[in-house]
Amino acid sequence: MEKIATTKGYDPVALATATEKVVVDGNRRKYVQLGRPLRFYGGTASATEVGCNLRCKFCFSDKPVWKPKSTGRFYTPQQVFDGLSQSAQKHGYKLISASASEGTLGRQHLFELLDLVEKSEYVYILETNGITLGADPEFAQALAKYKRLHVRVSIKGTSAEEYHELTGAMPSSYRLPFLGLGYLIDAGVSCNACVMVSFSDEDGVARVKKDLEKVHPGILKSVELEKITMFPKVAERLKKSGLKPTSAKYIRGKRRVAQTHVTGSGQLTSNTNY
Repeated sequence: MEKIATTKGYDPVALATATEKVVVDGNRRKYVQLGRPLRFYGGTASATEVGCNLRCKFCFSDKPVWKPKSTGRFYTPQQVFDGLSQSAQKHGYKLISASASEGTLGRQHLFELLDLVEKSEYVYILETNGITLGADPEFAQALAKYKRLHVRVSIKGTSAEEYHELTGAMPSSYRLPFLGLGYLIDAGVSCNACVMVSFSDEDGVARVKKDLEKVHPGILKSVELEKITMFPKVAERLKKSGLKPTSAKYIRGKRRVAQTHVTGSGQLTSNTNY
């Protein structure tokens, strides 16, 4: 899909709108599959969404992000919920989610899915880069009625220039996830921040922590400092872009290092209201 270009980088808000025209049809959204078990958060059933408004050079996802037109099929919120519920019941999970793309695309679909979650025993983890949340304060207000929801906002880098280098998006849009976190906290939505630090030094990490503290003093209690996992496609993509991580997780046979956002007890560390 063609990115919406500006003088320096593309506009991820405009790209979100353009992508929705491809992956959203009424209350239906495109997915690749509806219920795979993942170890994240101590165990979650996750659907694989199609369509994203960022083009991260370290992204583990492939066709769902880069080829949304020819990837996946459309599903209703009920079909998605049923697939997630079936997987969660099979594996004994209480957390469900969607991943591999941007979780906030297609609001009608998302809201109807969350309506179903509210009537269930599950908690839904909304995975997002925070761009659309920061661009529209009313989005967080609309999410506030959902009590079985947790929003995980992933910030790509520790500065505007680093973010631009990693995603190709215009540097000014780096502020949007921070605004989105503020809107979520003000609305009383359970949320936490996650920061990609694999391309940052200690000064950068310290800087982004200060920026997060400006959003809310308590936000650092649940912040995740995320490192990339060097899947073969990730390594290939980084090589082509000339990017070299300062830290990363590496594949060991068919296993990889446990994710940083799961505690030893297998509990979600970021189920946080501020």
